[in-house]
Amino acid sequence: MKFKHRMKRTTKQYIVVALICIITIGGAAVLTAFVITKQVREEYETLLSAAYNEIHMNQKNVYVAAVDIATGDIVSKDNVKKSTVYASLPQDSYITNEELGKQALIDIPTETNIMTTMVTDNTISSELREVEYQVININSNIITHDTVDVRIFFPNGEDYVVLPKKVLRGYDGETANCCLWLSEEEIIRIRNAIVDAYLYTGAFLYTTKYIEPNIQEASIVTYTPSVGAIELIQKNPNILETATNDLSSLVRKALENRLAKALNKDVSSQQWELFDDNIYQQYNGKILDRNEQVPEDVTQIHQDSLNEISFINQEVNKEKEENIDEPEKKNEVVDPNKTDASEEENSGDIDTTNMTNLPDLGSAQPSDDMVQVDQYFMLREDE
Repeated sequence: MKFKHRMKRTTKQYIVVALICIITIGGAAVLTAFVITKQVREEYETLLSAAYNEIHMNQKNVYVAAVDIATGDIVSKDNVKKSTVYASLPQDSYITNEELGKQALIDIPTETNIMTTMVTDNTISSELREVEYQVININSNIITHDTVDVRIFFPNGEDYVVLPKKVLRGYDGETANCCLWLSEEEIIRIRNAIVDAYLYTGAFLYTTKYIEPNIQEASIVTYTPSVGAIELIQKNPNILETATNDLSSLVRKALENRLAKALNKDVSSQQWELFDDNIYQQYNGKILDRNEQVPEDVTQIHQDSLNEISFINQEVNKEKEENIDEPEKKNEVVDPNKTDASEEENSGDIDTTNMTNLPDLGSAQPSDDMVQVDQYFMLREDE
């Protein structure tokens, strides 16, 4: 009994000690987890607060491009809008109301934040005018709003800058027309250049394009109007109009030559949709496609011509056979007016006695349709 009592007592002690240990360890774990969680939460709250503050500090109301703004365009309320953006740059890096009305230095795509470095003061003087010209040879790699130099080339190889760093406005590639903003001095200078290009055969005005107009400096004007050109303009004010018309015709002729060259190039590698009724009418030179479909009218003309030739050959052969069998009929002349029309109507055959009056096929002249068809198919056979 004593042993059992001692054993029960020892078991209870173990249980109590175990419970105390569990409670102590569990409490310590819970306390540790709470402390760590609190620290982590405080750290995250600190980071989030800093991030919120940074976002709030970087939140700015700036002007963005509402449409694509090309180089040289005026930045105004018509092509920009106010928008809230997040940016790390200072507020003074972006344009404000004071910068509206300035000129774009570069192409500004839609929804782009407009910075002060993208615009420049609009230095439009009272004497600046937009002038249209049709006497300048524009390169094929130049489009509207490109920055160019207008130069004059003389037949002896001399080349001079007439108008430096001008933005090409309103350029029409089909008519070679272009517009430039020029001062009074520049207008007089290019007028003299036009007369110079007219006086010297082989001289012409042309353009050179700036690759990076934002960082490239303007060329120095090297052209000086000749005394002869100045005197000629003073003596004959109409000489400018004459020179303009002459150079304009040369520029237009050069444009037509480029268009013709482009139209006559080898297009065998191009996948163009052609309508069947235009294949023959637009045929010009070698037939590149052997599977080309011949129009129905040409095919019909060709078939009718073949049928006509076949019919004539059959009649000639019949006539030859009759001449061999009846040699006495060889010189017989038959009056075509005596032919019985009713018989020909009923039978549908032609009287072979009249075939003696048929012309020799060797000297016969084919019809225009036959010639056209024969030429068409001869070209295909030559290919």
